[in-house]
This record gives sequence, C-alpha cells and structure tokens, in this order.
Amino acid sequence: MSSQLLQIFAKAPVVGQVKTRLAVDVGSEKACAIYKQLLTNTLNNAVSKHWPTEIWCSPDVQHPYLQSLGKQHHTQLKTQSSGDLGERMLLALQAGLTRAEKVVLIGSDCPVISVDYIQAAFDALDTSDVVFGPVEDGGYVLVACKHAGEQMFTNVEWSCAETLKQNITAIKKVGLKQDQLSTLWDIDTVNDWQRWVQ
Repeated sequence: MSSQLLQIFAKAPVVGQVKTRLAVDVGSEKACAIYKQLLTNTLNNAVSKHWPTEIWCSPDVQHPYLQSLGKQHHTQLKTQSSGDLGERMLLALQAGLTRAEKVVLIGSDCPVISVDYIQAAFDALDTSDVVFGPVEDGGYVLVACKHAGEQMFTNVEWSCAETLKQNITAIKKVGLKQDQLSTLWDIDTVNDWQRWVQ
C-alpha cells in the first residue's frame, strides 16, 4: 500500500458534453478545445514522482484522448461509477483508500493547481480526516481524505455558491475533522477563461 495517491476526475472530451457553461459564450467546439487544454494542463501540473496517479474517466476509459494522456503520464485509467458527483467521488475515494493511506481527488477545471498545493493537502491529512481546496465561487477543486464516511457528500448541491459550506456541514455530521487549504480559482465562464489566457 502506498502512503499517497492522487486521483483526477476527467470526462471524455466530446463536443457539447464538456464545459457547457463556457460553451454558451464561446461555442461547443471551442469549449471542448479549452477543456482538453485544461485537462492536459492539470496532468502537467499535478503528476509527480511523489505519488501514483489515477485518471477516473467518464463515461469510460475508451476515449483516445484519455488513453493517450494515460500513456503519456504513466497513469492508470479507471471508470467513474454512475450517480451524482458526490456518489462518484465517494466510490473513487473509497477505492483509493484500499490502495493508499491518503487520497487526494481533483478535477481538471483549476489551471493554477500545483504539486505543492496537492502536497499541502496530503500534509494536512496528518491532523485532519478530510481536506478541501476551496475556490472563489463557493465550490472546491480538491478533496482529500484518509477516511471516507458514507454520508460525507450527502445533501450537497453541486456547482453552486453554497457547495463547500454544505459539504463542511455533511462532514461535521459524520464526525470527521476537516481542514481547508488556501483559496484558488477555476474556469467555468468566459471571464475565467480570459483570466487564464492573460
């Protein structure tokens, strides 16, 4: 069993199915191209010799782009379960905790995520059960844990300004101690995209 494991949630880059909020302003083709850029950037920023990395794919691991990223970064591809985001994250984290003492799970929307930020999450688990990496819009780009309580993502509304607050409430209810890293930002809208480009 390794001490640390990184998991990255990724969707197959299919036009019309990724970055849909961004697509409203830039069109589906451009939004898909941006998504691929973000995913590649995340892997470049997050994969490290200090931990094994798994890419958790939706709907499955078959998409050639995901396959090529897996090969390029020597990462294992896994298929996300069905269910809402909370159910899918819980099952991934629980699976990860059978292989490692500490698991960090990230998405691919945060262009400024780094190895140091991920290491800070692993370190924070020395004194907490669950660690969040908050973002400016009220959600989070990282969740790390050493215990994955069954109800830890229950009654959480995803992609809203209250997401992190609701999740902290759920964590407290299952008796787990939580901590937070410094706040980052992610890309959901055309303004976010322009911020990265600049």
